[in-house]
Amino acid sequence: MRFHQNVETCLWLVSNALTHCRLMQICHPPQYAESLNLIRMVARILKLNRFFFRVMNLLSGEEVKRKEVEILNHIVAVCEKHGLRYYLSYGTLLGAIRHKGFIPWDDDIDISMPRADYEQLLKVMLANPDKRFVALTPKSKGYPYHYAKVVDLSTKLVEENLDDFAGNGLWVDIFPLDGVDTTEPTRQKKLAKYFNSCRASASFKHCPANNKPWKWRMCKMIGTRNFSRLVTWASRRLPFDSAQYVAHMPTAMQYLFPRRLFDKVIKVEFEGALYDAPADYDEYLKILYADYMQIPPESQRITHSVKAIAVDL
Repeated sequence: MRFHQNVETCLWLVSNALTHCRLMQICHPPQYAESLNLIRMVARILKLNRFFFRVMNLLSGEEVKRKEVEILNHIVAVCEKHGLRYYLSYGTLLGAIRHKGFIPWDDDIDISMPRADYEQLLKVMLANPDKRFVALTPKSKGYPYHYAKVVDLSTKLVEENLDDFAGNGLWVDIFPLDGVDTTEPTRQKKLAKYFNSCRASASFKHCPANNKPWKWRMCKMIGTRNFSRLVTWASRRLPFDSAQYVAHMPTAMQYLFPRRLFDKVIKVEFEGALYDAPADYDEYLKILYADYMQIPPESQRITHSVKAIAVDL
């Protein structure tokens, strides 16, 4: 990782030097022409070094999956140590039931947790930082999402996969499960959806929600973290254990799950190990995917593939 960081630092310095020399060349062309050519040559060499470093350290698809399972195992170990509930969810649970591992054309891992357990997990992980596995939350500086990720700092995503936040290595997504107020479900959903749209506008300038130039400027001024707090406030109106229905707010609030689905858990196999899942996973997966055991045709498969390199801690 030190080599990689040194190359990136040198490229930044060279970029600044190039800018300076270009400005000085305008005023004093003869004196700075040679310096400018030399700096350009250094920049090319550094970019080649970065390219070959990434090629030599690029993780294969199977290595990416192994790294993500290691992140999952770390999260599960913390949950079990502190008596926290978690469930494999979305495509991860589907893969566990249908393939006993990753969906063949997918390589991400999602888990969900009742809001109280979710917040306790993040509190524990932030209070006891790990050298390799780091929790990123909506309160983390520069972090643009309303749910948490646990990131593996022994990996780094390559440029086409980079997000504009610190710690951009391979990750596992953690989604909070919130109770849905069935007396006012529309109001709760509308509030969560609106604040999440504003959060996305503040986080990503080219977000589809920014259909008007003034909206991005206004949302950016208020700030991503403030909108994330409002998303949380709108989502957690009813405690998980008191609710008849729960949902992943506001990511997938169109899917309402009877809370009873999560009352009991069973162990399901995923990549050779056993993890917690809702005992009635059949109903859960039918709500999400209908005939979930049917393999979709290639044209309907949503692929998710990341490229990452291994780095030293």
